[in-house]
Amino acid sequence: MQKVIRRSILAEKQAARRSAKRKDRHTREWAKSNREQDRHLRREATGQIKQARLNRREDWELGPLAPRRDVGDSKDTFGTIHTQRMRGTVIHYKDRAEALKKVGGRFLNIVKSDRVVLLEGKDKGKIGKVTAVDPSRAECTVEGLNLIDVAIPSYMINEEDPDKRPIRTIEKPVPLTSVRLVYPLSDPETGITRDVIIKRLVNANFWFDRHLNRTSWRRMVPGLNISIPWPKLEPKEHKDGPDDTLRIDVEEKTFVPSLLRPPMPGTVIDELRNKFSKFRTRHDPEYIEAKLAEDRAVEEQKKRVTEMRTPLQEINRQERKLRKAKGKGKLTSEMLERIGQVIAKKRQLAKAPQPLAA
Repeated sequence: MQKVIRRSILAEKQAARRSAKRKDRHTREWAKSNREQDRHLRREATGQIKQARLNRREDWELGPLAPRRDVGDSKDTFGTIHTQRMRGTVIHYKDRAEALKKVGGRFLNIVKSDRVVLLEGKDKGKIGKVTAVDPSRAECTVEGLNLIDVAIPSYMINEEDPDKRPIRTIEKPVPLTSVRLVYPLSDPETGITRDVIIKRLVNANFWFDRHLNRTSWRRMVPGLNISIPWPKLEPKEHKDGPDDTLRIDVEEKTFVPSLLRPPMPGTVIDELRNKFSKFRTRHDPEYIEAKLAEDRAVEEQKKRVTEMRTPLQEINRQERKLRKAKGKGKLTSEMLERIGQVIAKKRQLAKAPQPLAA
């Protein structure tokens, strides 16, 4: 039985080591892919900036003779950017807390459906509604603001898509540090309600919501003790599909427990358990009895080995019996006197001066 327990422990340790190696490999692959994407985006952006500088210098030098650049392959996509430059780069999880520190860190203060104002860019000062938040990039998308023209490759245009244009105008995400929350507050003196730009928010009153199975908190305006409520999200509409189980079938009672039998038969655990898994910790009684019988057989074999004696062991055993039968010896007065003389002689030799070496 000890072998079974030892094998289960070794299997669990091996699984933990494999999981750690797999996680480390995925982390290194993710970091490598992220570096390659960042390098590609920087190279593309640098190339576009250099080409724009050359075009500007050429236009200035040639004047009216400057060539048109919205022709040929750039006829439909002139002035657009590539789809890969729509979003920023993924922030490493070690630096993510520092990047999100001003907006609440791990517990964000700006969420979907909030109204925010842009602090930079061509739409600076405009107010819009947040449609998406990406904590991994510390960005958010604002509805109708920071629009850009993106060149859509031909392979990304589906044949069933009614929009065949190679250029799409979409909202480019903006950094979370470049937006501020806008919320209507009432002036206690005049009673007038108007939109107020909230420069700073802090988190307070954390609690665990067991119904949603997540941590909830409140966002407060520091110094004013004003709680900013979270936006009300519209409930999702669930449409039944052809393969969905109807709710009436799910709620139908097909099992009624009674006092004569438990709610769950005892054979259910045997059905759920993998009989041949090396990670299992529960076994059948027959399997346990067989393993205990093997352990007993091994112990009996060890016992028989210890009972077997070689001729030399038998001789030593007889000599030990003879010495035990004689008993412990006693020292006589003559023996003690002789021992004293030997000790005195050794002491005299030790006190005598040693001759110097030549």
